[in-house]
Amino acid sequence: MDELAGLPPHVVAVNELDPLRDEGLAYFRKLLRAGVSAASRTINGTSHAQDMVMRAAMPEVYLGTVRDIKAFADRLCSPR
Repeated sequence: MDELAGLPPHVVAVNELDPLRDEGLAYFRKLLRAGVSAASRTINGTSHAQDMVMRAAMPEVYLGTVRDIKAFADRLCSPR
């Protein structure tokens, strides 16, 4: 876990039906154990990257991901 200590804040987003979901969630838990500020989100009902590549078919899911990315960036840039 020492190799993760001191990393910048993370948001780990995983898709519910993604074959890499469990690895992403395991990484999130390792970040927390290393003391890294981290949050996770699971996009239900989607497979790998579907929330970003199926914009026309699922605009509400796409916009939710964009909103969450912007909120994360805003938190990083806001004065503390």
